[in-house]
Formats: sequence, C-alpha cells, structure tokens
Amino acid sequence: LKAMPDSMAGDVHAEKILEINTEHQMFTKIKSSYENDKEKLKKLANVLYNQALLIEGLPIEDPVQYANDVYELIEK
Repeated sequence: LKAMPDSMAGDVHAEKILEINTEHQMFTKIKSSYENDKEKLKKLANVLYNQALLIEGLPIEDPVQYANDVYELIEK
C-alpha cells in the first residue's frame, strides 16, 4: 500500500458487521431465556459480550464475575 500514490498506508480499516444466525442454538437459548428466565438472559448477554472483548484482545471489566457466570451457565 505504501507504494500506491496518495495512499493512506496505515489507515485501511474494514467495517465490522454483526450477523445473527437465528437458527443457531445460542440464539434459541437467548430467546428462551428472554421469555422464561431474565437472570439467565443477563448472564448469557454478559458472557457473550465479554467473550467478544476477549476475542478482540481487550480487557474485561470483572474477570471473576465472568468466570462465575460461565460456571453458573454450565451448571444449569
């Protein structure tokens, strides 16, 4: 890219897109939790959000709460 005239060499960024597969098991669990168990829904949302942060290499606010939420979701 540096060889290209008038290029902005390091400023190439891809747009991030969120795709939701409504047929996926996780979406089904989220929908069921929304309808039947708001506390579980909150834990699922927090775990998914924190996983996204970790995947991007970002720190999570409360690692202990994250671990507890994961454990409680696995336990159920």
